[in-house]
Amino acid sequence: MWAIGRALDDEDALRRAWRDASPFPHLVLDDFVPAEALDPLLEVLDEEPLEPYAADIYTFEASRPEPRTPGVATIRDSFADAVTPRLSRITGRSVRRADMRVYAYEAGHYLLPHSDHQEGVGRALAYALYLPSPSPPTGGELELFRCELAAGELVRAESAALVEPRPNRLVVFEVGDASLHQVREVLSGVRISLSGWLYP
Repeated sequence: MWAIGRALDDEDALRRAWRDASPFPHLVLDDFVPAEALDPLLEVLDEEPLEPYAADIYTFEASRPEPRTPGVATIRDSFADAVTPRLSRITGRSVRRADMRVYAYEAGHYLLPHSDHQEGVGRALAYALYLPSPSPPTGGELELFRCELAAGELVRAESAALVEPRPNRLVVFEVGDASLHQVREVLSGVRISLSGWLYP
């Protein structure tokens, strides 16, 4: 069963933080998993195989889109059960289910600027839970961009926020045409996360 700490308890404050966040709605929640639950979580994730992925805009290692071990499938489903009711109230985006993959970014790995929005896919919120690493990363920050759109096309973007991948930090952000973001190149160490999307 998924365990979360008190990071989502003050829903009124989090609604305000979500609404006021710049450059687009997002939350950064530290100490998300109770400390005593982290080691059991990591033990389950150690069983999930990772594979290399590379394309024009990214290179990293990750688990497959559908978990190969029952432990990760259970973590995904219990995570959705634990967070979707609260995040629905906080963000105003009705979400019920999650997908989840394990990601490992080693030195030289990156994900270039992109938006997770895809017509007809239904992604409402994106999330990343950063995990303790045996070799803490340098680099690998999540970078958020302020965008200017004209007639639905991106005409200008500038860096607006950096989120350090601290262990036990959950980042949640809105999926939309203007939610441009990237994972900066990891310079050393390993950046480990559970990441995915939340859907209606």
